[in-house]
Amino acid sequence: MKGPPPPAAPSPEAELNATISRSLLSKMQVLSELGRVAPDVTNELREAALSEAEGRAAQALDILRSAQQRLERETDEVLARRLKALEDRRVALQKAGVRFAISADIDRFHDAVEGGEREEASLRLVEVERRLSRFESDWKGLQGLLSQIEGLRSEASELGIPLGEISSELEAIREKLSAPDLTEELLDSLAQEAAQTLMLLHEAIPASLEEELAAHEKKLDQYPEDHPPSAAARRLHVEATRHLKKGRLSEAVQSVRELRRQLEELEKEAAATAGRAPPPAAGLAETEEETLDRLLRKARSLAARIRTLPPESDSAREAAVQIREATEHLRARELDQADLTLSRLMRTLAYEEPR
Repeated sequence: MKGPPPPAAPSPEAELNATISRSLLSKMQVLSELGRVAPDVTNELREAALSEAEGRAAQALDILRSAQQRLERETDEVLARRLKALEDRRVALQKAGVRFAISADIDRFHDAVEGGEREEASLRLVEVERRLSRFESDWKGLQGLLSQIEGLRSEASELGIPLGEISSELEAIREKLSAPDLTEELLDSLAQEAAQTLMLLHEAIPASLEEELAAHEKKLDQYPEDHPPSAAARRLHVEATRHLKKGRLSEAVQSVRELRRQLEELEKEAAATAGRAPPPAAGLAETEEETLDRLLRKARSLAARIRTLPPESDSAREAAVQIREATEHLRARELDQADLTLSRLMRTLAYEEPR
């Protein structure tokens, strides 16, 4: 018996069709990196395959060549639009004072386009876009750090808080940012320097504010607890202390600035009335036991006040810490420290609403 006849050799048109189809598929796979705007000739490939299956190889070849031309034309258009958008973003950065080092990458992209290597050009363009997007994100993050540093430095300077070398470090960072070709590595290094500078500010400012608030507290202790003119200053002292404990430095600085003004007013008022007011009658000095008894009553009264606060609130937790501290001082008969702690707690509770 004779076997089946050998399959007929493919025609030149069929071989050319197969070659063009494989080339188009390969190019579309590479161009897919361009995203949803990537050129697509899938429909033409299907139409050509159907024509060839029906024995119309020449018609299939015409379809594929037309698809090839469209793919090249649309690829050039997409690359041109994307390059224009890329250049616009680079110019925007330059106007903001930063020059990202991507000139060499863009030159290589142009070389690929001029050489007709559209797939290579698209890959280079996508990589430059990714680099630029990361750079823009890191740049915005660095600007945020520098803005925080500038704000805190300005507020600290207004209060006369010594900042050491922080100002010169900030200027050094800004000078490096003006480099003609700023790389991702240098930008990352500058971001780390800025974060370190911000951390130094967060260490220097609280230390100075704590020292100042302690001095102001001694001034306020000279006034009776029921002294109306000093009420605003006491409230600001409590407010500044609370902001400081929560790390809200800008708010703490603002409260201390207001506190200074209130204390100046109090001092002016005291100076104005000093010559007119009769000297206070000297009272009998308390014995140690009398002082201890008075402070214990004060502690019990404040403990009862604490129980009226919302139990899960920050105020309740802070007050509980202070009452424990005062109790420990009383047990150790450290009466001056206990009196100071209880007075501070009394001022804090004066501005809390019971539940």
